[in-house]
Amino acid sequence: RKAGQRRRFCCVWMGNIMKKWKGILAVILITGCLGGCSQFQAEHNAVKVKRDGSVQAAVIDTLDKSYYSEDELKQTIDDSVSAYNQSQEGDPIVVKKFNVTDGKAELYMNYAASRDYQDFNNVTFYAGDLQGAYNQKYEFPDEFQKVENGKVTGSVTRSDILSGLNYNVVICSEEMDIEVPGKILYVTTDAVVTGKKTATSISEEREKAAESETETASESESTDGGAKSDGNAEKGQFEVESESKSAAGNEASDTADDAEEVKHTLTFVIYE
Repeated sequence: RKAGQRRRFCCVWMGNIMKKWKGILAVILITGCLGGCSQFQAEHNAVKVKRDGSVQAAVIDTLDKSYYSEDELKQTIDDSVSAYNQSQEGDPIVVKKFNVTDGKAELYMNYAASRDYQDFNNVTFYAGDLQGAYNQKYEFPDEFQKVENGKVTGSVTRSDILSGLNYNVVICSEEMDIEVPGKILYVTTDAVVTGKKTATSISEEREKAAESETETASESESTDGGAKSDGNAEKGQFEVESESKSAAGNEASDTADDAEEVKHTLTFVIYE
């Protein structure tokens, strides 16, 4: 009888263990799916830069059905990608998704590197470190917005950026949403910060942000007099040339009638 009780106890105990492990396994599978199976989704034209330098991109547009054929449009995309890939080693561009629903076209593509995105779309697009951008003669604007925990907290100058650490940067000439693989530290004044890793240069979003700033401007001025230039960028690790180039850039900007009305042609998102 005692032996039978022990067997029943062992069966119950093993059954409980198996139930527990099944629950743990289910959590692992769900977590893995959420991490590995998640898809890049966008509401506007957007790019997502990954740690390995690859780029996921989305083109979202509204089309007039009387002016397009979905099949012809897809064929044009496929032909363009095929022609580009044949001119490169491997297949650096992959079309992940294309569909048109109720006149709304969605195109998702993966690019092996930022250079592929730039060359294929014939735009300015750089994703790399600050030193690399400086060496390639990208013109850094005179003022940047300082970002902490997804919020703009002040401003810094071009000199602060170039004398600080060699962070990473995305530089683009298009209006779009931008997601980076690290915490955003600085953005140009034409960008709106939408999260710790996200920003946008889309006009509509800038207009919304401008309206919001106008509503709170009087309160800010009454408390702290507005944001001032911040020189807290860490020093010593970002190698740059003499400040003569910076001075020349300042002289060029001084010729503008109103600096606030000058529209930056390139958007910078600096992150760590």
